[in-house]
Amino acid sequence: MPDDYAPDLPAFLPVFNLLPDPYLLLSPELVIEAVNEAYLLATLSRREDLLGRLLFDVFPDNPAAPQTHAAANLRASLNQVLATRQPHTIPRQRYDVPEPGQPGRFVGRYWLTRNVPVLDAGGQVRHIIHGVLDETEQVRTEETLQVSHTREQLVHDAVALQRQQLYDTFQEAPAMICVFDGPRHVFQFVNPPYQALVGNRQLVGRPIAEAMPELAGQPIFDLLDGVYRTGETFRASEMLVQLDHSGTRPRDLEKRYYNFIYKARRTVAGDINGIFVFAYEVTAQVMARQQVQALNEELAAINEELRASNEEFLHANTELSKTQLQLQLLNQQLETRVTERTHDMQQALHEAEQQRELLRRQQAMLQQILEQVPAAVATLGGPEHRYVFFNEQYQRLATGRARRGQAVAESLPEVAEQGFTTLLDGVFTTGEAFIGTEVPLLLQDSTTGFSEQRYVDFSYQPLVDESTQTQGILAFIIDVTDKVVAHQQVTTMQAELLAAAQRRLLERENLYQVFEQTPAAVLLLREPSHIIEYFNPAYGRLFPGRQLRGLTIAEAQPEAVEQGFVALLDQVFQTGKTYVGNELPLTVVQPDGQLSAPRYFNFTYQAYREQGQVAGVSVFAFDATEQVLARQQREAQQAELQRIFEQAPVAIAIMRGPRLVLELANQEMTRLWGRTLPQVLGRPYFEALPDTAGQGLEQVLADVVANGTAHSITDMPVTLARAHTGQPTLGYFNFVFQPLYDGDNRPTGLIALGNEVTAQVLARQASEMSAQQLKQLTEALQATNDQLTRTNTDLDTFVYTASHDLKAPIANIEGLLLALREQLPAEALAAAQVTQLLALMQDSVARFQQTLGYLSDVAMLQLAQTEPTEPLDLAAHIEAVRLDLVPVLLASGGQLLMQVAECPTVYFSPKNLRSILYNLLSNGLKYAHPDRPPVVQVRSSCLPGFALLEVQDNGLGLTQEQQSKLFVMFQRLHTHVEGSGVGLYMVKRIVENAGGSIGVQSQPGVGTRFTITLPRPAH
Repeated sequence: MPDDYAPDLPAFLPVFNLLPDPYLLLSPELVIEAVNEAYLLATLSRREDLLGRLLFDVFPDNPAAPQTHAAANLRASLNQVLATRQPHTIPRQRYDVPEPGQPGRFVGRYWLTRNVPVLDAGGQVRHIIHGVLDETEQVRTEETLQVSHTREQLVHDAVALQRQQLYDTFQEAPAMICVFDGPRHVFQFVNPPYQALVGNRQLVGRPIAEAMPELAGQPIFDLLDGVYRTGETFRASEMLVQLDHSGTRPRDLEKRYYNFIYKARRTVAGDINGIFVFAYEVTAQVMARQQVQALNEELAAINEELRASNEEFLHANTELSKTQLQLQLLNQQLETRVTERTHDMQQALHEAEQQRELLRRQQAMLQQILEQVPAAVATLGGPEHRYVFFNEQYQRLATGRARRGQAVAESLPEVAEQGFTTLLDGVFTTGEAFIGTEVPLLLQDSTTGFSEQRYVDFSYQPLVDESTQTQGILAFIIDVTDKVVAHQQVTTMQAELLAAAQRRLLERENLYQVFEQTPAAVLLLREPSHIIEYFNPAYGRLFPGRQLRGLTIAEAQPEAVEQGFVALLDQVFQTGKTYVGNELPLTVVQPDGQLSAPRYFNFTYQAYREQGQVAGVSVFAFDATEQVLARQQREAQQAELQRIFEQAPVAIAIMRGPRLVLELANQEMTRLWGRTLPQVLGRPYFEALPDTAGQGLEQVLADVVANGTAHSITDMPVTLARAHTGQPTLGYFNFVFQPLYDGDNRPTGLIALGNEVTAQVLARQASEMSAQQLKQLTEALQATNDQLTRTNTDLDTFVYTASHDLKAPIANIEGLLLALREQLPAEALAAAQVTQLLALMQDSVARFQQTLGYLSDVAMLQLAQTEPTEPLDLAAHIEAVRLDLVPVLLASGGQLLMQVAECPTVYFSPKNLRSILYNLLSNGLKYAHPDRPPVVQVRSSCLPGFALLEVQDNGLGLTQEQQSKLFVMFQRLHTHVEGSGVGLYMVKRIVENAGGSIGVQSQPGVGTRFTITLPRPAH
C-alpha cells in the first residue's frame, strides 16, 4: 500500500453518515475531516462550522465548569491514541457544547467517548475515529430518580415518624383514649388507661356492645349512635358510668364518674366512618364535691341551730335585765317586802344560771361538732381577727402556727401578704359574707421553711350580736388542692393533646405540600376497596377531567382493573407486602374516549397501617416514559447495528469471560469456522472449535483478556475441520483481537476480527518459490502486455480503416438502390414483393452505415485520449443536454434534478463530457418504469484528486447478470426500445481513457445509479 494512501472517503461517507451514534473523523493534527448527522444533532452544530477546523477550536472548555477538565481529558486521550496507536475510552465525562446563537453560553452534556486510530500500511495513525455516546438524559434521569427517591424516602420517614409519634402520644397519654370504627362502634384502637377500665378483657376488633355488655341500659350506646348519625360532638361532664372493672360480673357495679368527648371521625370525602373518644375519670372530684356539699348542708344546719341558741341566750339576758330593774324598783318602793322578794330573786337567778349552763353545753356541743367537721373552721374575734376557736383541720392547714388570742396576721404573716386579712377586714366592716372558690394560697411549712402552694374553697361569715353589730368572723375553709391540681393536669393534658393534634395536622399539611410539589405521582388509598383519599397534581394530570376523590380506584379508573393494577393493590392490602413495578405500561382513556399513547412508570405500592392494621395503600409513581422510549430506540439502533454486523464482509466474533464463551458471531466468521451458530454460541471457544487448540491461539487470547491489550496476527496458519470437506484443512488468516471492557474499565472479553488470506498467502508463496520464475513471468507478462497493446492499436487501426474503406462501397450500393428505384417500371414498383425487397435492402444499408459510424466513433476514442481538458461548468452542460431531451421529458412527464453545488466544476473534454451526460440521462428517461414517471437525479461532490458524479434513475433496474454485461459493445439488455448497444461501451472507454472509473448499482423494479470519478487537479 503506498505511503500516500488515503481512505476512500466518498465510499466511506454514506455509511459514516448513517451510523446511529455520533462520530467525527479527525486527522493526526486533530482537524475535523468528516462528521455524521448524529454528531451534528448531539452537539447542536452544523457541518460547515466543523469541517476543516481544529477540534478544540470548535469545542472549547466551558469556563463556567473548569472543574470538569473536559478538554484536557479529551486531549490526553487523543494524544495517547496517537502515541500508542491503540483505541482509548474515556468514561462518562461532562463536556459542555456551545449553545447555537448564544456566544459564551454552553449547553450541559455528558458523554462516553472512544477514540479509535485508523492506521496506514506503515502502522502510522492516518485518522482517528472519535465516537461519543450522549448520556446526558441518562445522567439527568439518574439525578431525577435519585432526588425523587430521596424525597420519597424523606416523605416515607416523616409519615412513619408522624404515625409513631401520634401512636406514642396516644399510648402514653394519661387520659383514656379509644377509636371506634364503623356504625357498630368496633374498637379500632385502645390505649393502656382505657384498657385498664376492664382489665385484660379483649377490646380491639370487637363492637362495644359485645365487649362491654354491662353498658346496656346506660346512655352510652345511644350517645355513640347519635354522634355517628349526626356528626355532632358530644361532651359529657361528670357522667355516671358503671362497668365491670374486675371482670367478675358483680351484682352491683361500681359507680364511677367521667368527663369525656365523643367526636366523629370522617373520611376525606366528609363521610363519618368512626368516633374518637377522649375521657378521664373525675370520681374523686365528684365524691369530694358531694362530701363538701353534705358538709356545707350540715354546717348550715349547725349555724342555724347556733343562731337560734344565740337568740335564746340574748332573750334570757334581756329578761334578766328587766328582772334586775324590777328588783331595784321593788327595793326602792317595797323595801318592806325584801324578805319575800329575796326568795323570788334567788329563784330567778337560779333559773338564769340554768340558762347559762344550757348555753355552755350548746357551745361545747358546737365546738365538738366543729372539731369533727372535715373542713378547716375558725372563729375570729374583733377587728384584729384574733383566734377564738379553730379545729384540728385548720391547725393542720396552718402547719400548727395558729394560737388562741393571737391575730391571724401574727400567726400567718404570709396570709396577710396575700390579701386574705384585707378580705377579713371587708367582711368585718361591711357585715357581708365572702365566698372564694379555688383561690391559690401560698403557706409556709414551719418544719421545712419552704412555701407550699395550696388551693382552697372558703367562706368568711360575719358573727353579729343582738344589735346586728359584727363581733367576729366564722372562717370555713376546704383544701381543694388535689382537685385543682388534677384539673390543671387535665387542662394541661388537653392542651398538650390539642397541641399534639395541631402539630400532627401541621405535619400532615406540610407532607401534603411536599406531595403537591413533587413531580412524582402520589396517591393515598383507604380500605380494602381502595377509596381515593388524596392525590397530588402530578397524579391528577394523568387523568384530566375525571372525578377521583372519594371514589374507589375501580370506579375512577376502570382501565386500572383491565390492566391488572387493582389486583396488585388487593395483593398489597391483603398481605401488607410492598410491590415495586418497573417500567409498566399504562394507557388512559382520554375525555374524547380515545386511548392515550402508552406511558411507562416505575412505581411503588406500599401498605400503611393504623393501630397495627393495614388501613390503605400509598402509591408513588415516577414517569419513566422517556427513559423507556430512549432505551427502545437504543435497542432498535442496536438491532440495526446487529444486522449490519451480521452482514459485514469481515469475520467478527465476541467472546466473554476467562473461558472465552462465544457470545456472538456473524455469518462470515461461521463460514470460516465451518460451523453453524447453534453449534458454537454459548460454548467456550476451544470447546466449540477443538480443532483450533494447540495452534498457539490459547496464550494469545488469554493475554488479550488478562492484560487488556489488543493483538493482531498476520498470515497465521490454522488447521480447521471444514464442514463442507469433512477433512482438516490448512488455511491462512489475519486476526485482530480487541479487548472488551466493563463499566469499571476492566477487560471482560474480546472481539475477534478476521479474514481468510489463504489464496494470497499461497500466491505469495508460489511467487517466492523462484526469483527466476518471477522474472520470467514478469518478462512474459510484459511481452504479453506489449503484444496486447500492439494488437489493440492494430485493431483500432483496422476498425478505423475498415469503417473508412467500407463507407464508399456502401454509399455506392445506396446509390445503386436509388438508381434502381428510378429505372424500374411503374408496374414493377407497384409489385408488393419488389417494394418489400427494396425496403429491406434500404434498411440493411442504413444499419450498416450506422454500424460503420459506431465503429468509427469507437476507433476515434483511442485517438482522443490526449485531447486537452479544461474547467467546465457542470450545471451548464447538464442544462444543455436537458434542452436536447425536452421532447422526451414532456412526452414521459419526467423530471431532471441537479445537485451539483458541492462540486460545480469538472476538468474534462467538453465533447466527451456531453457524450457521457447525454448517454446516461437519455438512458434514464428511455428505460423508465411503466408504473411511474421517470425521475433522473444528477449529483456531484469533490474528493481529493477526483470529482464524483452520480446519475440515478427510478427506472426498470438491472439484475446482477445484466449488470455484468452492461458495458459490452453491441449488448442490448432491453429490446422494447430502440438502441445500438454501443453508448455505455463508449462512455466506459471515454471515462477510463481519461483515468477515471465508472460503476453501477441497480435493483430490478427500483432503479439504477451510475457512479463516475473524473480526475481533477489538486489545489
